[in-house]
Amino acid sequence: MKVNATYVLAGALVLAGLVALMVRSHLSATPPAPPPVVIQAPEQTAILVAAKDLHPGDFIDTASLRWQVVEGTVSRNFNFIRGKDRQSMLLGATLREPVAQGAPLTSNVLVKPGEPGFVAAVLRKGMRAISIPTNAVASNSGLVAAGDRVDIILSLRRDEQPELPPSRTQPVVRPMLASQTIARDLRVLALNNQTDTDVRPRRDVEEDSEQDANVLSRTPASTSSTRTSSYQTVTVEVTPEQAEVLAVAKEVGMLHLALRSATPDAQDEKQGHSRVTTLSQSTTIYNGLSSHQVKVYHGEQKGVLVFPAR
Repeated sequence: MKVNATYVLAGALVLAGLVALMVRSHLSATPPAPPPVVIQAPEQTAILVAAKDLHPGDFIDTASLRWQVVEGTVSRNFNFIRGKDRQSMLLGATLREPVAQGAPLTSNVLVKPGEPGFVAAVLRKGMRAISIPTNAVASNSGLVAAGDRVDIILSLRRDEQPELPPSRTQPVVRPMLASQTIARDLRVLALNNQTDTDVRPRRDVEEDSEQDANVLSRTPASTSSTRTSSYQTVTVEVTPEQAEVLAVAKEVGMLHLALRSATPDAQDEKQGHSRVTTLSQSTTIYNGLSSHQVKVYHGEQKGVLVFPAR
């Protein structure tokens, strides 16, 4: 019995020692590190901003725009976002108000060709826009485009007041015709309701951008540009004085557009009206249809014999 009690006591001591070692090992072990905290980076979006200071009337081109990354959520209702919008959407647009370099270009300050307010935005300070009636011949059969420079010629015909009444010396009645350039070097703003700008991106290529690939796939192909053969009205940029001149001139005669060269003239009559060109200065046909006169001398007496033209 004493031997069994000795074994039981020894076993209990060994078990107690093992438990003590396990407790000590557990207490001395390094506590596990807490799980890492994942910090989410703020959302970044690239939007279109002004690459330089822009002013009302400036036309937007590629040098006016750049992408800038901003943090946070950006609404597409007013901003233009990379991957969803293209820079080419804004080319040729102008501004209603100044935009500082680096400021976002929003839909509130931009106005595109054809939209209400575009002509008013591109007018230079102190200038006016006036529309004048025209036709296929007077508008050069559609060869005049918005942005071109033109002269305005007034042609006048007064059938009820011939230059000279029929007479023995002038049997053929000459119609009263005259023309005069009444305004020079005017900028064409619109033809009918079609406006355009000096910025004309290529239409035969698509914008090369990986971010815009999904947009291009959803954007319908642009239709080819067609030009109307004639116009009913042409809107030009004029001074207030020129607007009054054109307002009167269009009531008394026909106004013609004379397209100017893209190269400025070395000497040009900017102010005032040019000389009036009459029928006799334009052609000698009527002079050839008139009668012939022969001077006859009888001593000191002089006379004139008139022979009708054949």
